Amino acid sequence: MSPGTGPSFSYRIFTQPLWRGVEALTALMLWPINQVLVIFLRGRVKPNSVLHVCYPVHIVHYTVELLRAEGFNADYLALGDSTDWTLCDYRLRRWKKWIPLTLTEFWYFWRVLAKYQTVQFHFMTGISQSGWEWPILKRLGRKIVVYYSGCETRDSALNKQFHPDFNICEECDYNAVLCDGAVNQLRRKLAQRYADLELVTTPDMKDFVPHAIHFPFFAPPAQIVPSRTRPHWPANGLFRVVHATNHPGIEGTGQIAEAIQRLAGKGLPIEFRHLYRTPYRQVLQEFADADLSIGKMKMGYYANAQIEAICCGTPTLTWVRPDLIDDAVRESGVVLCDMESIEDVVGTLMSNPDRLQLLQQEGPERIRAIHDNGLLARRLIAMYQALQAGENTRTMARFDGLRVDQ
Repeated sequence: MSPGTGPSFSYRIFTQPLWRGVEALTALMLWPINQVLVIFLRGRVKPNSVLHVCYPVHIVHYTVELLRAEGFNADYLALGDSTDWTLCDYRLRRWKKWIPLTLTEFWYFWRVLAKYQTVQFHFMTGISQSGWEWPILKRLGRKIVVYYSGCETRDSALNKQFHPDFNICEECDYNAVLCDGAVNQLRRKLAQRYADLELVTTPDMKDFVPHAIHFPFFAPPAQIVPSRTRPHWPANGLFRVVHATNHPGIEGTGQIAEAIQRLAGKGLPIEFRHLYRTPYRQVLQEFADADLSIGKMKMGYYANAQIEAICCGTPTLTWVRPDLIDDAVRESGVVLCDMESIEDVVGTLMSNPDRLQLLQQEGPERIRAIHDNGLLARRLIAMYQALQAGENTRTMARFDGLRVDQ
């Protein structure tokens, strides 16, 4: 998973030297006030509580809903606005362009963040660019969880060194800003210094954060999965392949499309649909109506879109590094494939409708058995509780991986 369009209050203003100075001066003036408030408001905390901080995205909303279903006090603070996702409990918006952004951050910190026992930063993203809130949270006695979900935790040079023949950095969509940019480097230092618990969505990220705990994605709630609106292959007459990504470079979209085009060139009735900047609900419907989904062919592990597609009853091709394939991956319902064999695997599935039908029928149950929302929510709550008991990332190996009984 990667950040979407981001907050509506763009940090581009920080490229202006005058405003950088204004923000720095404002933070300096607020420093003594923060120290006093720490003393008086340290005990003002919600019991059994966590606040998730992230850009507007469906995954965080459903995570909070699942935690609440297990009886935990969870909320979601969204940074800015998005045309695709609007559901959250709090939304941090810049007040006025002429008011220092640090004042907005200060208000939201003491109005919202400071009340929670645990604060979980997705993508290492707090409420400020400078990171002033991280040490204040620690002085308040709050616990900080960092959940790495993509390129923000990868080191492009190391990735190329570890996997010189094949890696997602070969055609970077971000010009290495997400991994090597100054803001991200600062956030890494903040996470290394202040995080009590570090989580990764997929185990390939442990190349860069070896001590992190692999906490997998939740599956989409069953009630939001749409029904199929077109016949299955071969009755529909046109085999539909769906590929959903806003980052075609790191996904290898061009190579996937070429493989499908070669099949079409052989006279097979097949179409390729690349979903780019597509609203979430529409993506789910496209998955439900597809005959096959292909994704994450360069990263080394499957991710959220593959789970969603399988839950929609659509067989899904993905690539998992051989060293990361275990029984859980084999039982998950994903069809393992590499970039070079896409054409052969897709052609074989088209010529074997019975195999395709079996994958359609068994897929949702298999993926949900691995990504069990109730089990995962209880596991995450257990980690929050372990933090409050004084544990940290390095003592929580029992929570690591797909197969953990909690």
